[in-house]
Amino acid sequence: MFERFTPEAKAVLVEAQDSAIDAGSLYITPVHLLYGCAQGRESTAGEPLHERGITGESIYRTLPRTLPADKAEIDPDIDPEALRAIGIDYDAVRRAVNERFGEGALESSPDRRSRVAGGRKPPFTPEAKRALELSLRVTLELHDRFIKPGHLLLGLFRLNDQQISDLVETQGASVAGLSATVLQRLDAHA
Repeated sequence: MFERFTPEAKAVLVEAQDSAIDAGSLYITPVHLLYGCAQGRESTAGEPLHERGITGESIYRTLPRTLPADKAEIDPDIDPEALRAIGIDYDAVRRAVNERFGEGALESSPDRRSRVAGGRKPPFTPEAKRALELSLRVTLELHDRFIKPGHLLLGLFRLNDQQISDLVETQGASVAGLSATVLQRLDAHA
């Protein structure tokens, strides 16, 4: 099926995978796929999401972390006292990063990624696989040959996933309205 993905749709999958690994998740979920769609700047998924205030950053903040902040370790290579000596307050930086990017964001280093994922790509959850299948169905229903990010987004919306609906509605948008916009964009690029 992946041979039917456009380069932009493949980029969505890479972003989803990266966000799952960064969050310490062992699996790629539908919300990770939504994150991947929102990270893109193309017109069938990324732009409609951005126009409604749904960004990769706003989605990333909602992703659960496997390392709670109170259990997170300070990297042994970081010396808070040495940083303080040159005017950097490590604790303040850590708090600011956690507020902006979510708890445990500083632990999302390449070293942590390799520990969490064990060097392997995380697999898709059954729901995420279902979203990919639905995106293929949408593509075929629209008589398109290749799966674009907009098809992926419509597949996610067809899941009727509560977390995705909540993320969309939190920004004052609706899944139905966003779906209509995505369909228009896909039609314009056919």
